[in-house]
Amino acid sequence: MHKAGVPIVAGTDGAGIEIVHELEIYAQAGFTPAEALAAATIVPATLLGQDMHTGSIRVGKTADLVLVEGDPAIRLGDLRQTRVVMLGGRLLDADELRNAAGFSGRPK
Repeated sequence: MHKAGVPIVAGTDGAGIEIVHELEIYAQAGFTPAEALAAATIVPATLLGQDMHTGSIRVGKTADLVLVEGDPAIRLGDLRQTRVVMLGGRLLDADELRNAAGFSGRPK
């Protein structure tokens, strides 16, 4: 479907933490890392007609961001190494968020 141009939107029925694995599966299926990342960002924004407001980083757009140790454009699994989250204009420590969610530490 992807090769035929059908838009693929990343999403999970779980708590959201599974999304990284989903993107890795897309890469195994032939997506480039950039295409997999787009499936979780600009593609859904575009399909919902919100791409002028969100879905990518540009002046004037609303964005929640993560600071990742690594390079998800090369290795999608590096998304598990999130260190800081900017949500609604507030900086949040990813380790504190993991602890609050009941996780015992950083993913390996």
